[in-house]
Amino acid sequence: MRFPNWHRQDDDLTEELRSHFEMAVQERMERGQSRAEAEAAVRREFGNELLVRETTREQWGCVWLEQLAQDLRYAFRMLRRSPGFTAVAVLTLAIGIGANTAIFSVVDGVLLQPLPYPGANRVAKVFMHFSPQNAPHGHMCQADFSDWSAQNHAFEQVAAYANGLYDITGIGPPEQARGVSVTAGFFPIMRVPPLIGRTIVNGEDSASAPEVVVLGERLWRTRFGASADAVGKVIEINGQKATVIGVMPESFRFPREDAEIWTNLHLTPPKGRFPFFLTGLARLRPGVTWKQAQAEANKIGRTIELAGNGEYRNLTMPVVPIREELVGDVRLPLLVMFAAVVAVLLIASVNVANLLLARSTARAREMAVRVSMGASRSRLVRQLLTENLALSLAGCVVGTGLAWYAVRLLRVLNPGNLPRIDAVRLNAPVLAFAILMAILTAILFGVGPALESARTEPVRALKDDVRAGSGKGRTRAALVVAEIALSFVLLIVGGLLLRSFERLQRVDTGIETPPDEVLTMLVSPSATRYKDAKAQLAILDRLMERVRKVPGVETAAWADSRPPNYWSNDDTFNIKGKPYNHEAFPSSPIPNVSPQYFSALGIPLIRGRYFENSDANDRPNVAVISQELARRYFPGEDPIGQEIAPSEPNPKQPWYRIVGVVGDVKYAGMASEPAPVWYAAVAQGPGLPMFLIVRSSREASALGEEIERAIHSVDPDVVVTYRETLATVMGNAVAQPRFRTALLSLFAVIALVLASIGTYGVIAYSVTQRTREIGVRIALGARPAQVLGMILRQGAGLSVLGILIGVAGALAATRALSSLLFATSPTDALTFAAVIAVLIVVSLWASYVPARRAMRVNPVEALRGE
Repeated sequence: MRFPNWHRQDDDLTEELRSHFEMAVQERMERGQSRAEAEAAVRREFGNELLVRETTREQWGCVWLEQLAQDLRYAFRMLRRSPGFTAVAVLTLAIGIGANTAIFSVVDGVLLQPLPYPGANRVAKVFMHFSPQNAPHGHMCQADFSDWSAQNHAFEQVAAYANGLYDITGIGPPEQARGVSVTAGFFPIMRVPPLIGRTIVNGEDSASAPEVVVLGERLWRTRFGASADAVGKVIEINGQKATVIGVMPESFRFPREDAEIWTNLHLTPPKGRFPFFLTGLARLRPGVTWKQAQAEANKIGRTIELAGNGEYRNLTMPVVPIREELVGDVRLPLLVMFAAVVAVLLIASVNVANLLLARSTARAREMAVRVSMGASRSRLVRQLLTENLALSLAGCVVGTGLAWYAVRLLRVLNPGNLPRIDAVRLNAPVLAFAILMAILTAILFGVGPALESARTEPVRALKDDVRAGSGKGRTRAALVVAEIALSFVLLIVGGLLLRSFERLQRVDTGIETPPDEVLTMLVSPSATRYKDAKAQLAILDRLMERVRKVPGVETAAWADSRPPNYWSNDDTFNIKGKPYNHEAFPSSPIPNVSPQYFSALGIPLIRGRYFENSDANDRPNVAVISQELARRYFPGEDPIGQEIAPSEPNPKQPWYRIVGVVGDVKYAGMASEPAPVWYAAVAQGPGLPMFLIVRSSREASALGEEIERAIHSVDPDVVVTYRETLATVMGNAVAQPRFRTALLSLFAVIALVLASIGTYGVIAYSVTQRTREIGVRIALGARPAQVLGMILRQGAGLSVLGILIGVAGALAATRALSSLLFATSPTDALTFAAVIAVLIVVSLWASYVPARRAMRVNPVEALRGE
């Protein structure tokens, strides 16, 4: 293709060269030479005509555009001529670039994209940490919030909120939604205007203020058909009348991603420093740093500790920016995954570089001819880099398609329960990243082979001398060693996570009933309709009576907690006759359960008895304790008959007589250590809502609808949510470890496959290069087994060198991984040994095929070919 403006210049140049050539020929013919002799002599004088044309064109300026077009056209023609090579290279690059693009889209959406709140980088949550509660991000009580807001100077505005579940009744079918009760400063801090109406204002968080509610956009659309008349309507929230005052846009999901309701929090005059249910929210004052804000918060914490009259020990007030609080737990896993896919791309690039080096051998004659015709080496390098860029861009297109599908799947399934999953998408920054990766990859895998090709010696290449490419063998071997080292690191990371996850799945939760035989659901009768303990116990009994009649229900129970990662109530405790101090009696879960809870979940009885139906409200309070609590507080004693009470010693606090000891059950997550737990009986202190725990002789998940119908036959306004088998609950509890383990294991397997292909390529190339040597060895009496051993040793040598380098890299990489591992050392010997064995076996396997070809070398043909 010629550019139009240069076409005439090119024709003029051709005419001028022809004119000069003809004039020189005529001059020689006038001196007596024949035309043939004159033309030959003039050609020798003029030199390479193509080179003259190239040199002249370079003086015209902007000729690079024409050359680039020529190079691209030539590059695509060459790729079409080698469909097998092109397909393998494009697919290899597509896997690397696609994986990088998909993971980067997650990193960009979760970690890099700004939160949808103006000035969100200056908004923080404020918690309380103290003994004996010992929660890293614990709640504060109203008195604490009042003290903090009164002494605060670092924040321009402060607020408090409390998470909750809200039953919506009276308009359509009953529904439960997640939401928060907030003080008046909540919405001004977030600076997001409502879609319609207004938000909660000053005065509406007072004790006497009427109930108001701000709805999320989804509820507004489903409940009110997106009508503006919704504002001013009165609806029933948790059994209380509340006026709708506004609607927040769908993008506003704070402080939880599933929050859809915001009600006004009534600040009543505190009667003491309890209960603890508030989280602080604040916007940093201009000119104040986070460090200064934290220092001031801790200073306020010390004054609160003094005001607490011994209720607090070592009180601090952690100030956590909302982005950190939202994505802090997934930052490290995402960065580890991103590093892993970069390693996969490097391995893919190395493989493509090896393919190009092998291809350059086949193209040696072409390069030699072009050099002989006057092409400069820089011109050859440029042409080859253009081919590589075309190859990489093709891989980028295919890889972006794969990434688009992966991101779409991730958004739908969200298998890792990632926060901000809605922000994960293939947007302009992600596409720019993909193109940048393609260009960098082209440079990475293309420069070396291009320079090698440009150094082709024309004479040897034209004679088909295999030694013309002897230097490429060492380059390819070095690339494979690097490939094996990277693969080793990835396999170690994947292996450690796999081993950790396998141990996490096998952890003893304390539940002996198979999880898929247990169905759980949160049952929420109206708290206003069933206000007192008697009414609550009555509705729970009526519901239970109907549930037990559902075919397939073997055992059913109530509980306000659900293992392995949820409990409703925790508090410190004291034991009659034992000296009390805050450090010795840390805050512990106190599940409130009905008698059948233990048999439904298969929690073993160690001593004494379970709760019984006779443990009613008019009987002495009883308690069942966990084995860990018995071990810590009753060593060498019989705990049965001893008495325990919640909170610190208080004459007004009733004692609970211990009647049984049961096995330890995890309530703080699958990876948590055994902790003291003591159980109270529902009949002696009911509450709402409650989890219904059903053990079934049928498939537990199939009972859900029948049980819901049974519940609604008693009270149609009872809200039923979180209907899941215990197997699903446990699966969700390990969703993030499972997600990162699956992805990193997949990347490790891809790396292993690519490394084995690379090893095969190098050994096969080496066999080709050493065909004559192998022929001579066989001619001199070498046995096939000796040839086989020689080739296998070469493959094993590359593996050992790569593994030695990889061990150093793995020891450095796994340091960052230690916080993601469960009961597994970052230097786990078994994992290291297994990975070394796998890599050596794979390398030997990859070397075996070319080694067998070497065994069949015919010495006569090899020497004749030479």
